[in-house]
Amino acid sequence: MGKPVANIADNLFERARVDGEKTALIFAGQHLSFAQLQARVRTAAAGLAAAGFSPGDKLAIMVSTSPEFIVFEFAAFVLGGIVVPLNVHYKPNEIDYALGSCEVDFLVVQDELVERLGVETLDRLPLLRQVWVLGPRHGADLSARVASAARLLEHSCAIDELVHRRADDVALMLHTSATTGKAKGVMLTLANLQANYDRTPDWLGLRGDDCILCALPLYNTFGLNQCINAIMVTGATMVLLPRFDAVECLKAIQSHRCTFFPAVPTMLQKVLNDPQAPQFDLTSMRRLLVGAAPVPGPLLEQVYRTMGTETVVMTGYGLTEASALVSLEHTVLDADGSLRRPKSIGRALPGIQMIIADEQGVELAPGLVGQICIKGPNVMKGYYKLPAETAQAVVDGWLQTGDLGVMDEERYFYIVDRKKDLIIRGGQNIYPADIEEALYHHPAVAEAAVVGRPDELFGEVPEAFVAFKPGSAATVAELMDLCKLELAYFKVPKAIHVLAELPKGPTGKILRRGLRAADTV
Repeated sequence: MGKPVANIADNLFERARVDGEKTALIFAGQHLSFAQLQARVRTAAAGLAAAGFSPGDKLAIMVSTSPEFIVFEFAAFVLGGIVVPLNVHYKPNEIDYALGSCEVDFLVVQDELVERLGVETLDRLPLLRQVWVLGPRHGADLSARVASAARLLEHSCAIDELVHRRADDVALMLHTSATTGKAKGVMLTLANLQANYDRTPDWLGLRGDDCILCALPLYNTFGLNQCINAIMVTGATMVLLPRFDAVECLKAIQSHRCTFFPAVPTMLQKVLNDPQAPQFDLTSMRRLLVGAAPVPGPLLEQVYRTMGTETVVMTGYGLTEASALVSLEHTVLDADGSLRRPKSIGRALPGIQMIIADEQGVELAPGLVGQICIKGPNVMKGYYKLPAETAQAVVDGWLQTGDLGVMDEERYFYIVDRKKDLIIRGGQNIYPADIEEALYHHPAVAEAAVVGRPDELFGEVPEAFVAFKPGSAATVAELMDLCKLELAYFKVPKAIHVLAELPKGPTGKILRRGLRAADTV
């Protein structure tokens, strides 16, 4: 057990003390200072405490992107609780599983989502003590355990003292994206978050005078770390959008002079490719962090053309089981104007070890493809009540990421692809990212993804799916010729399908499972 240490909400309380009048949050025209945000958190914490919330209790939050998400998150932290953010796109069976598998004690849910919580769900969750509904349709007729969240936000008292936590106490329980079966609760301790979340702003070069544009979902570690926690640590201001919309992002950057935009590649592509983009002044943008998927070189080159070469473009690699960020690459242009290391995810961040390992866990030499493995104080405590899965994921302290990669002589890392997405055609290994990169070289292509299809002759063959930029188009023959030009014969996709838009998860990642299930006959 670790010694008593701080509370995650310490950062907010300190910010309210030294920068109380400074704007912390801008949302739908509303400006909240750090002092005002802290006051709301203290009130909500008192409401939770009065309802029986105690240190170690779990509060699930399933609300739309809004200041209330942050208020409930930090109110639970104040009381020494565990925050369990839930994907607002979960269907009833997924909600049922998430609440039950994590043994959630309390739930705050948006009123428009409460209908997904049927009486049957509540009956199956005896450990769920109380549900609070945010919004006018409080759904109290569902059960005696359902009430309006207004009683928490409007409580007559306020909490002044923070509950101290120990280093190995769990503070966040996040769900892995359930793209390969049931979601698992990832336990992140206070020590995990202090080693990663609290150090991230410095790694990214963020300062108190930054203005962060957050168009990410808040229940994901990307938004929790690079947006919410970043303002608490630095005193920066965050412009919070209720959902991602390219034009709203353009408006926000111009009107609030935003300086930092964390995004996944598809978000950045939509912003830069929007027909209205040339009408907006984007020159305030100092830093971009692009993560959550391999970044095609042409997209990074487009950033420089659009925002200027002074913009610092960073590509990050991370995963929930490693708290968040584990490596960072600062993109630069060579003398000839091309990107240096365009596919690199950078070097491991301070305090984090990262290697390329073979099937036995032995580190491989530079240039050899293997699994990316991570070790450090950022690696999760484990999956909640899943010891077998935890033992499989963390071996001798090394997190098995499931990502295939390679390292160069200077210890820069490169993602080859997800291990499970490897395509084997007649004994030849094909990494979808190679084909996707080739397709992105066509100026009309906005999105590209490749999956494996069963084949009687070769066992498996690659098939590609593309979506075009607004106002642009290309023929399948053109794209096929490009692949034949840039790829070895066995990597050329057997077919290329054109879609209006590729299926994505809530964080903007392209979902290959949706393409595998597509009827392309």
